[in-house]
Amino acid sequence: MARKPRIIGPQLYHHIYAWGNDHHPIFKNKSNHEMYLNLLPMYASQNQIDVIAYALMGSHVHLFVFDAAGKLSNFMNNLHGSYAQYFNTTLKRVGHVFGERFNSKVVQFNNYGVWLSRYIHRQPIEAGLVKDPRRFSWTSYRAYLGLEKKDFLQTEIILSQFGLGKIALLRYEDFVLGKQDDQVKWDTNTISVIGDNTFVEHFNTVSTGIVKRLVDKPIGEDLIKITANHFKCKLEILMNPIGREERKLRHRAFDYLVNEHGLSARHVSRLFNVTPKAVVKSIRCTARTT
Repeated sequence: MARKPRIIGPQLYHHIYAWGNDHHPIFKNKSNHEMYLNLLPMYASQNQIDVIAYALMGSHVHLFVFDAAGKLSNFMNNLHGSYAQYFNTTLKRVGHVFGERFNSKVVQFNNYGVWLSRYIHRQPIEAGLVKDPRRFSWTSYRAYLGLEKKDFLQTEIILSQFGLGKIALLRYEDFVLGKQDDQVKWDTNTISVIGDNTFVEHFNTVSTGIVKRLVDKPIGEDLIKITANHFKCKLEILMNPIGREERKLRHRAFDYLVNEHGLSARHVSRLFNVTPKAVVKSIRCTARTT
């Protein structure tokens, strides 16, 4: 049976997971985990990948990433190719380390991305390894709570949806430890797109054409033009506002892209060359005045 084409292209969020060959362990000791976490930010940087969350389990790995430039396959081939070479050399073994090509699902951001981060951070709980995920060292959860520093992680993409400062950390902890049922069956292999009906239908209708369309023309350029048309203004005003009224209009554009198109604050910040905190602040100001 032919493999189902992978949905790739710039400006997409992905849930990635990969298992060891025959579900054999791919992490056998502390040094193995540390090597993977050394390789992860190196290849992420080289391929313009943002790492949002991760979980390194005994026989498999979960990653939540944002692929800015459509280099997901290259990133994963670099990462797992280098790790497999290290693993085999260190343990004096031969053969495949990972059992198959990595699995990936395109994920609609905002609500679905938040639930994906929870699913990833609850992996050691669901595996029966710990009751408190803070006691498991090999997920990004401790970094989310400020208990350790991982400079390569883009935690603000998720935490900005829970507020600011320590309040956001406490709310996120409550969210992860809560008893509520997840909205998505993340381990269902037959699903390749996670999102609301409109989001899923978009990818279903364009099918494999999404790969070529997104590679040929980054979606970021389209979104800026769509936003300018929506507010009936020149593109230059949104990109380089002059004066209070034009800045207020750009703030409304930030709010429009986050709430109507499902972009993260970091994604918007990249489109307009501002900081994610500036985007979050402007959206809160806009909400108070509407």
